[in-house]
Amino acid sequence: MDNERDTKALSVSRAESGQKLLNFLQRRVNAPASDFHRWIRTGQVRVNGARAKAFDRLNEGDLIRIPPFAERLPAGSGETLRNEGAAGKKRSRLPIVFEDENILVLAKPAGLPSQDGTGHRESVASILAEERAGAAFVPAPAHRLDKDTSGLLAAGKTYAALRLLTDALAGRGERRPRKEYLAWVEGLWPRAGTVELKDMLAKDERERRVKTLVSDSDRAEAKEARCEVTRLESRSVHGRTRTLLLIRLLTGRTHQIRVQLSSRGHPIVGDTRYGDSASREGLKLHAFRLSIPLPGGRVRDFELLPPWKGAWRYAPEDKPVSHD
Repeated sequence: MDNERDTKALSVSRAESGQKLLNFLQRRVNAPASDFHRWIRTGQVRVNGARAKAFDRLNEGDLIRIPPFAERLPAGSGETLRNEGAAGKKRSRLPIVFEDENILVLAKPAGLPSQDGTGHRESVASILAEERAGAAFVPAPAHRLDKDTSGLLAAGKTYAALRLLTDALAGRGERRPRKEYLAWVEGLWPRAGTVELKDMLAKDERERRVKTLVSDSDRAEAKEARCEVTRLESRSVHGRTRTLLLIRLLTGRTHQIRVQLSSRGHPIVGDTRYGDSASREGLKLHAFRLSIPLPGGRVRDFELLPPWKGAWRYAPEDKPVSHD
C-alpha cells in the first residue's frame, strides 16, 4: 500500500519526534513489549513503508503502520491543549509555575511522589497522565524529588524537551543546571559562609537507606556526592535550636542532601529516616531554585518560596540569599 494513502497508519507528531520506535509503540498501542518486538522483527510494523528496527528514532511526519488487529491508544493533536489555554491550567491539581509548548515547571507539594511506586495511590506522573491524557505526548517528570520534599519539579511536554531536561539534570548536558534547596536542620550549623561537602555514598539495600562510605567493602558501589552549604540563619523553634541552610547540589545522588547533613550531626528537621524517627514536624526540605535549559539553547531560572508557616517561615526580604 502507498504509505501516503495509508489512513490507518499512526503519524508521528512534533511532540513525539525523536523517540525510538519501540517507545512510540508503547505509548500509542496497547500490547505487551514482546508483541512489539515480534511485529517489528516480522515486518508487521513499518516506518514510511519500510522495515525498521526497534531502536530507530522517528521524525515528525513519519507514518507507522501497525497490524490491523492492534489496539490503538488515544492521542490528541496537541492543538486541543493549546486552545484550552488558561482554563486547562486552572483545573490541574498540580500548581503550575511555568508552562510553554515544551516544558512544565510544577510546584510539587510535600507528600506526593514524583513517580509511581509501590504503596503510592498517585504521583505527579500519574496526575499528569490523567489530566493530559489527550496530549500527543503525555508530559513526564524529568527528575525526581523525594515524596516529602516540596518545590520546583520540571517536566517535558515533548520527547525532545524531556530528553534535553533529563540529560541536563543528570549532568550529561553541556552545562550543569543550578539546583538549590532550602532546609531547616537540627542544631547550630558550625560554619559561617559557604562550605563544600564531599562524601562517598553507597546504598544499603538491606536497610533501604543510603549511607556514607564506612568500609572498603562498600567502595565499589559508592559514588561521589558534592554540595555547597551556606548558613542563612539560626533560631529557636519549639524550644530547640535550628539552622536554615541553602544547599546547592553539585551532584545528584539519591537522598544526597539528607544523608550528607545527617552524617555531620545535623539531620533535616522532620527526616524520620535519617534523623528523629518519631518526628512529626514534616520534612523541612524544599527545592527552591532551578536553572534549566530550554529547547533552542536558552536557559531559564525559576525560584519558588517554601510553603512553611509560622516559626519555620522563610522571609527573603528580611534574610536575603546571596547569588553568585
